[in-house]
Amino acid sequence: MSNPSGKHWGIDIGGTTTILGYLVIDAFKTISTIQTIPSEGPEKLLTRIRRTISNIDDSPRSIGAGIAGLVDRKNGILIRSPNLINWVRFPLQEKLINMFRCPVVIDNDCNTFAIRAIDSGEIPSDGLSLLITLGTGIGGTIIHNGTILYGTGHAGEFGHMTVNVSGESCPCGSRGCWERYAAAEALVRYFKLTGSDSKNTDPRKIAQLAKTGNENALKAFEEFGEWVGVGLANLSHCLSPSGIYLAGGLVNTFSLFIEHARREFNRRCPYEWNVSALSSCSDAGAEGAAIMGRALSQ
Repeated sequence: MSNPSGKHWGIDIGGTTTILGYLVIDAFKTISTIQTIPSEGPEKLLTRIRRTISNIDDSPRSIGAGIAGLVDRKNGILIRSPNLINWVRFPLQEKLINMFRCPVVIDNDCNTFAIRAIDSGEIPSDGLSLLITLGTGIGGTIIHNGTILYGTGHAGEFGHMTVNVSGESCPCGSRGCWERYAAAEALVRYFKLTGSDSKNTDPRKIAQLAKTGNENALKAFEEFGEWVGVGLANLSHCLSPSGIYLAGGLVNTFSLFIEHARREFNRRCPYEWNVSALSSCSDAGAEGAAIMGRALSQ
């Protein structure tokens, strides 16, 4: 089923972007970035993925895929995803096996990111660590002595812990989820509430304004940081990790919110603040997925 001359491919399916690439010895080569259009459903995206991979490798050795959402790893099914509304109980592993006829493994996208961070040594192989991705949503992974802890299968859905009982409704069906207050859409919402131009709806643009001293942008990052701190305090009370590592699209704005997060954390939690940002790498999730696939095929 597996071609020893084929490549180990990694796919990172996010709420807005899908990244594809493959391992070259111990490096990773990004091949394509594809727009994820949730309203189209999964089939059209998979067609584009198949075309991209097949143009380069007609017989992959393995495929690993990380996807934003609740994943049944045992059966290879995406159960649901708040940011991929038409991907309900979708048999992603089966679809990819049928397309490429090679070993396929799938996992939550934050877990594939964690695999890459563990493999590279960015996350230590001893102690209890938390990886938290801040982007379109919030993902999380619990790592103990270099191994991901899954619990009954879904541990790490930090973005959907409640931080405001009567708060904002969430696409997951709950209310007041952490990612409604400390993810990209929340940052944009805080900026708009200052009365700022609604055209600036991109977190990168808000960050650029904040770096020039724009008062409204700085206020938006202050509120954002406070909510990041609330969640980090809750997680520290529950798990008492030796380190918390932040990653994802919003980690590039780390310097704009981290002191606000630290202040809120210290106000709510007596434990030591041990939070750092991982080096930004947009293809880390895809690389981790490829590493995961390589391990499956060995």
